[in-house]
This record gives sequence, C-alpha cells and structure tokens, in this order.
Amino acid sequence: MKRTIFNPLAVLTVASFTFFGCAGSSNTAMSEFNRTETSAMAGDAAMNDLDVLVIEEQVMVPLATLSVTALPMTNSVDIDDMFDNVGDTESYTTFELAKKSPNLSTFVMLIERANLADDLERVENLTLFAPTNEAFAKLPKEKLQSLLSSENTALLSSVLQAHILASDVSSARLDNNTRIRVSDKSYIPVDRTMSGTVTTVGGAQIVKSDVEASNGRIHVIDSVILPSENILEDNNSLR
Repeated sequence: MKRTIFNPLAVLTVASFTFFGCAGSSNTAMSEFNRTETSAMAGDAAMNDLDVLVIEEQVMVPLATLSVTALPMTNSVDIDDMFDNVGDTESYTTFELAKKSPNLSTFVMLIERANLADDLERVENLTLFAPTNEAFAKLPKEKLQSLLSSENTALLSSVLQAHILASDVSSARLDNNTRIRVSDKSYIPVDRTMSGTVTTVGGAQIVKSDVEASNGRIHVIDSVILPSENILEDNNSLR
C-alpha cells in the first residue's frame, strides 16, 4: 500500500461525512455519508487553529467485514489508573503506548485495520485523542458496523484521522479559542468550562490528559469524535 503524508492544511474529506447504513461500494459509501451538519462560527476573535494529520490513500486493500461483536466494548482498568503499569511512557511512541492500555484496545484495532499504524510511527510529533473501548460502545451499533464493513475502510481511516493532530499539543493549549482544522473552512470545536476542569473536543470529554510519549502525547477521551455531528463552518469570508 502506498501512502503519502500531506501538509495538514490539505482538505480532510471526513468533514463531510455522516452515518447511515452499510453501502455497496466505496464510492457509494462516500456519497451516502456526504452530508455535513454545520453552524456558523461566532465572532471574529483570533483563534488558535490546530491541524489534523492528513494521510492520502493511494491504494486501498480490500478487507473482510468485521463484526461489532469482535470489538472489546468495556474498560478493564479505571481511567485514573491507565498507563500506571508503564514505567517510562516517553520511551514509547504514541501508538506503542496506546497498545499498552487494554482500555484502548478497540482504538488500536481500528487504527491497524485502517493501516494507519505505520504512518503514526513515522511522524515525529503528533497528538492522539484516544477513545476508550466504552467510548466506542456509545456509538449506535449500526453506525459502528457501517465503519467496519469491507466497503468503508477509507471512511474508517478518515474518521480516525480526526483523532490525530499533526503536532504535539498539551491540554493547556486546548481552550475556547482553539479549533481543530479538518479543511480550509471546517473545524472541530474545542470547549473548556469556565473553571477549566472539563475540556471537550468535538463533544468528547478528555478524561485523562497529557500522557507523554517519545513522539507526542495521548489524551484519552470518553466518546468517539464524529465530525459530521460536530463540524463548525467558518463563514467569515462570506460576510
């Protein structure tokens, strides 16, 4: 499989995806998932824009459909105790570190299924928003099963890329003036409460932050980021 890691400013097609049922082909899947829910960006305040890691699929290897029942859907370790058994987290890459936690086994399995693991190992600096097993269990079964179908591997890859930033971003940088750019004018919003104790990314709450690795860090989240349900559209240029 040939893959090219592009400038993060490139358009990530996940910005226009939403979920229905399983499709008959990759092209059909793209069209059926091509409905964007958007809202106008409020105000003209300067924003701190972060970029997702964009990986273009040049060749997509067909995979057999994977059943939802094959995925772990529970967390076997308390969130607060995740990675406590890892002596020096910074001696591992972000993906190697994710594989160390049983709570992230579904996320790891899907990264490997989408053939993103090698790309993650090659990037010098990145941030993973890693959903727990129970985060995937929150998804309606039909939506998750559609992502696992043999025709939707490209779609799965795009959704997962919404969980990967092309830079090492600490939780301190994630505030109400932060947006995660998925295309030239489409963004996943970041929200922090007034007290600063709760941070959400695309509606997913960070439940364990700043687990540092050799090439970045992991923020554990309690939901899967679905850009189709959380995209903001910057309409400033139209004003």
